[in-house]
Amino acid sequence: MQPVPPPLNVRALLWDLDGVLIDSYEVWFHLLNATSHAFGGIEISRQVMRDGWGQGIAADVERFFPHKTVEETEAHYHAHFMEHAAHLRVDPDARAVTAELRRRGLRQALITNTPSPLAREILSHAGIALDDAVGGTDVPNAKPAPDMVREACRRLGVGTHEAVVVGDSRYDLEAARAAGVHCIGLRLDADSRIERLADVLDLVVLRERG
Repeated sequence: MQPVPPPLNVRALLWDLDGVLIDSYEVWFHLLNATSHAFGGIEISRQVMRDGWGQGIAADVERFFPHKTVEETEAHYHAHFMEHAAHLRVDPDARAVTAELRRRGLRQALITNTPSPLAREILSHAGIALDDAVGGTDVPNAKPAPDMVREACRRLGVGTHEAVVVGDSRYDLEAARAAGVHCIGLRLDADSRIERLADVLDLVVLRERG
């Protein structure tokens, strides 16, 4: 049995969206192909989708829609995402865990390469309430750059030493480390590792203001 790590004294949790709170892989697969069709492009295979999964809109434009702008692509995604919402899956622990952390007095924000207006709509559809959402187009550089982590801390009014990132990919880990923030990996080797979302509750305690 692995030893239980000491609790993390923090004031805020920064959540990745996809693969952590929700699973929208199938939504994006269908949306990406529908967008490509609408933009006069070709069918995007599952292998090609996997190779670029989590890369952010700017990378989508460069790779799939070079004749469109990031703004045009973002607007199309936002307008049509919910048409494929039947494929959206919410982690079974997400609502209860975020509600319990809120009850404990911790601040919570989303940090996702998904544009924040769409991310907020996804959270609302999933029934998950957070304090803020920082998307990939809200900062100069998306993950794995540290910009999103720092901006989320600024919005929540906490220092980077008072926050933790919860993510499931190297993008999350690299962004957290670049910002000097502890990273909890969901089924990912990071500064701490958990196997299910509810395990966060055993790792995090509220740090009181000094």
